[in-house]
Amino acid sequence: MAAQSFHLRPGGEKAFGYAQAVRVGDTLHIAGSLSLDEDFAPLHAGDMGGQIGAAYDAIRRTLAAFGATLSNVVRETIYVTDMDAFIAANGVRMDAYAGWHPATTAVEVRRLAFPECMVEIEVTAVL
Repeated sequence: MAAQSFHLRPGGEKAFGYAQAVRVGDTLHIAGSLSLDEDFAPLHAGDMGGQIGAAYDAIRRTLAAFGATLSNVVRETIYVTDMDAFIAANGVRMDAYAGWHPATTAVEVRRLAFPECMVEIEVTAVL
């Protein structure tokens, strides 16, 4: 089956050697989304809620490129550097899904690719 890749921020993604998303059939695999601007500079340092919101904004933009929304997400894995801060800010995540509840795993890790980033979210969507 043919795979179709998508780059949200082509320059940075290609430099790091990955695609933001890959579609295979009716399944869309979206790579970990961080709180970054278009030049890969971290946003919302020290603000878990701000970083969660920015990550979901990037996910929404990627989904939109395939005519999808967060309601198409069936699975997500959330990597955080501070589980307590994530739990306290989880309302931002819940608001993003507006009542939809995908299968979700949250894992605390020591650090992410950018030290200022506190959360990285990857999702799988069915189109």
